[in-house]
Amino acid sequence: SSGINAEWPLRPGKRQESGVRCSTAHSELPLYLTGNTDGYVKLWEFGYPHHLAKYGLSGTRGRVTSVRFGPLGAKFGLSDTNGGIGLWHTTVSSLTPYCVLNCHDRATRDFAFLGSASVLASVGSSSNNRNVVIWDTLLPPTECAVKKFQAHEMGAMVCCYSSKRQVLISAGSKGDVCIFDVRQRKLQHMFTAHDSAIRSICLSPDEEQYFTGSSEGDIKSWSFGGSGGDQHSFSFAEGHKSTKLFSNLPGGSLKGVMKLQVDSTNHLVSCGADGEVKIRLISDI
Repeated sequence: SSGINAEWPLRPGKRQESGVRCSTAHSELPLYLTGNTDGYVKLWEFGYPHHLAKYGLSGTRGRVTSVRFGPLGAKFGLSDTNGGIGLWHTTVSSLTPYCVLNCHDRATRDFAFLGSASVLASVGSSSNNRNVVIWDTLLPPTECAVKKFQAHEMGAMVCCYSSKRQVLISAGSKGDVCIFDVRQRKLQHMFTAHDSAIRSICLSPDEEQYFTGSSEGDIKSWSFGGSGGDQHSFSFAEGHKSTKLFSNLPGGSLKGVMKLQVDSTNHLVSCGADGEVKIRLISDI
């Protein structure tokens, strides 16, 4: 998970928690979230064996696809396969979300806060192909979807936001990448990055490049190129072999690259469905 503070006095520990499909850590506090196939998100404190709270959307819950803390960590949210997003206050004891968005009628795969805890983007699959949507949660429910983009045939899978450049990067199930100018709310450009679905995307600490990982196991680095298109820097063919080691997990099989993250020391950390975690120093690549 991203956001781990090396100064925390962490206690080593191990717990059994089945059905976890995603997780993220708070940027300042020793807290982290796990999202499960049962539709619930649990809030944990590092070093303690039991979760502090359990959150979920009302009604029939889909599998949790993504969990994220807001920019300052005061809020967090989940997205699920029913197409919804729920938002909560981290320090408020209420288990009821203060905001629920019905984002995509097939599934919401990921979301990202756009420099503010009240403005976010969702990506997923919609029958009208509006698979990337920008939301302003301070507006009335009928007006909070401020921009809908028709992008990513067959659906969008993941996204991330560059506050330095104020662009949203989304990636799709057919290996395509879209770059959106958030200020002008328009698509800057799009290109094909992989031959298969992109399962993870992340930024370097200086936000000068970003990394994509596919279901075939390939990892690629890209440098921002403006309106002329982004530049491909390097590739790791079969960075993680496209096996189905965890094919018996609830919610379906996993394969290829599952998660990418760059830490503050410029190490690219990747994990895959081959059961391996790999660490590479970016400056050595």
